[in-house]
Amino acid sequence: FMPLQMRWRERRALGTVPALLVTFLVSGVWHGAAWTYVIWGALHGLGLGLTYQWERSSFYRKRMPAALKRAWVLLFVNLAWIFFRAGTLDDALLIVRRIATGPWQAPSMPGLMVFLIAAVWLYQALCESRFRPALQAGPVRVGLAVCMALFLFLASSGGGAFIYLQF
Repeated sequence: FMPLQMRWRERRALGTVPALLVTFLVSGVWHGAAWTYVIWGALHGLGLGLTYQWERSSFYRKRMPAALKRAWVLLFVNLAWIFFRAGTLDDALLIVRRIATGPWQAPSMPGLMVFLIAAVWLYQALCESRFRPALQAGPVRVGLAVCMALFLFLASSGGGAFIYLQF
């Protein structure tokens, strides 16, 4: 079988972008027969297609700051995963609505979000620096994984069972 991208190129269509969209739509349906999974797949395909097109422009490649590119991916992927995890489409839309109108006034919310985003960016920046060998050491990797798992477990304890303990 020839990949979708090759088939579309043979027919002189756009090629990559429709292939990405179809691939992720099928991936969404493969995960479950619900609109939430279809939307999750469509959003991922759309995001990859848009990013693919943007990367072809010299402005995006040369002038767009790497931090802004990372912020876009983090925001988009996390938004798309809401649809994957939500039980129904109404639940997913409620979550998105609450994010937009949520408890931003709570004293801990903005600080916690800034801290978590900064921690991810710092780790990634350190991985791309001369500190990479130290970060790849076994004890450091195990320690980070334990901290992440502990954070996920404690953060999810208020809203029901930890998702991975349900399998």
